[in-house]
Amino acid sequence: MPARISLQVPDKSLLDAYQAALRGGWSPNTTRNVAPEQLAAIAADPDAFLAETRGGPGRIKLPDGREVDRIPGPTRWIFAEDRPERPFIGSINLRWQEKDGRPILALPEHVLGHVGYTILPAFEGHGYATAALAAMLGVAREAGLPEITITCDATNHASRRIIEKNGGRLIETFVAPLYGPDQRLRFLVSTAP
Repeated sequence: MPARISLQVPDKSLLDAYQAALRGGWSPNTTRNVAPEQLAAIAADPDAFLAETRGGPGRIKLPDGREVDRIPGPTRWIFAEDRPERPFIGSINLRWQEKDGRPILALPEHVLGHVGYTILPAFEGHGYATAALAAMLGVAREAGLPEITITCDATNHASRRIIEKNGGRLIETFVAPLYGPDQRLRFLVSTAP
C-alpha cells in the first residue's frame, strides 16, 4: 500500500509538531543544521517565522557564512495520513525565479534545485518522500513550471530512487564548490501528470 501524506501550509496550529521535530535533532536543511536558528526565530516572532516559511521574502545563510536573498516559494509541512496520529514527518519546498512574470528553469548558483525535502529519520524508507515529491510536482505545475531540476549527493541512493520514481532523468554529475567537494547528481523532472 503506497504511503499517504498531506502537504500542509505552515501555520500556528501545526507549529508545536514542527518545533518538536527541531528539538528532536531534525533539520529542514540538508546542508547544515538550522534547527537552533529556527527555534530562536519561532521564539522571537512565530508569525514572522511562519510568513517567511510560507514562501515570503527573507534571507538565508550559505555554508560559507554569506547571507543572500531567499528565493520565494512555497514550503509545505508533510504529515503521514496513513498513521492514526497523523504525525509531522518532514518538509518540502519549491523555489523558482521569474523572468517577465513567468517562471524559468534557471536558478542562482547557491540554489542547487527547484525542490528540497527532508524526512525525519524515523519515517525514512516508508515511501513518504516519494509521495511528497509527487504532490509537490503538482504545486510546481500549478505555478507554471513544466519541468524542474532536483539534485542529490551522488552517494545518496535513497534520494536518487525517490527522484527516479517521480520520473527524474539524470542530466549531469557535478560539483557545487559552495557546498563542498562531493559529487552531486542533477535530475530533470517533468511536472506533467
